[in-house]
Amino acid sequence: MRFKKKVRILGNNVKALRQYQKKSPVLASLPSYLWIEPTNHCNLRCIMCPTGAGKVSFERGFMDFGLYRNIIDDVHPYVSAVILAMSGESLLHPDFMDMVRYADERRVKVALNTNATLLDRGQALALLDSGVSYISFAFDGFTKAGYEAARRGADYEATLENILGFLRMKKDRRRRRPYTVLSMLDLKIERPSAEEKKAFLSRFDGLVDDVQLREVSSSGCLFKETEEFAHKMFSRRIPCGRLWNTLSVAWNGDVVPCIYNMNHDYVVGNVRTESLAEIWNSAQLVALRKAMLEGRALDVSPLCDNCTIFGTPKILGIPAGLRASLSDAVTNFLGYGFEKRAVALANILIGGNFASKRITHA
Repeated sequence: MRFKKKVRILGNNVKALRQYQKKSPVLASLPSYLWIEPTNHCNLRCIMCPTGAGKVSFERGFMDFGLYRNIIDDVHPYVSAVILAMSGESLLHPDFMDMVRYADERRVKVALNTNATLLDRGQALALLDSGVSYISFAFDGFTKAGYEAARRGADYEATLENILGFLRMKKDRRRRRPYTVLSMLDLKIERPSAEEKKAFLSRFDGLVDDVQLREVSSSGCLFKETEEFAHKMFSRRIPCGRLWNTLSVAWNGDVVPCIYNMNHDYVVGNVRTESLAEIWNSAQLVALRKAMLEGRALDVSPLCDNCTIFGTPKILGIPAGLRASLSDAVTNFLGYGFEKRAVALANILIGGNFASKRITHA
């Protein structure tokens, strides 16, 4: 990414924060953090995922590569990072590697969240050569029993070997990219011993860039009443920072405010007929920002009830959602290793109660 673009993106994020603080629902800045859904198909039935748990009724499909290319062509001057994931397993898309390469060629960073069940040697080689900047491997269990109870349909040993195989391949080829994170949700459905945790984590020594234990989201109101896994309940409601610098594009081109809108509950536009810059200040999105600022967001979007982003306190005056895009803007200068320091600092500032914590076996 060119230096001028890095500076422009950082300035855009600072402008977004100022507009949030000034309670402006109509924005002069543009989003720099974008989620794109290659597909909402998935091969697992995870208990904490709306798709896997049968809570998504929206039609299944795959994003047309031509549409994807048009989106990247439209946004590459002002978007810093694209996360290729939303409500499905992105590696199911037949053109996924081409999607990564195209964005990388246009100097847009690509991040991937994957369950890694499809990451065999061939896929690993292709992914390593694709230009992907960041991979989060979702592996929610220290033990076979805990993992397979959460990620129904997955095989503990096979998936773990897929991840380790990719990481060994990256190390053997002395590749700096992608930055890799083992992401584990704190579902509280297993009780691993200290020895089991240590043995599990030691397998990643010298291979993975970071291991993070993450708080579980209730996906807005979708899992608010569940007893299958643990998640927080939120009483506070803070205007969602994502609405000031992030958008999500579903496989069919629908633009929604948030990745939790998997059923397209609140559509703010469609990239088949409008640019993202036009959609950014659409009547629907401005109305939702106004409702957030006026404390009546649930009247407009009931899905927001008990949302992690909506209920998480600000840190140094920066709301959740906007913190992610600001952190991304800083990584353009300092690299993804900055994420480690940011997570550690956030936990210090709020007494260890940040939604993500770094874990080691040391």
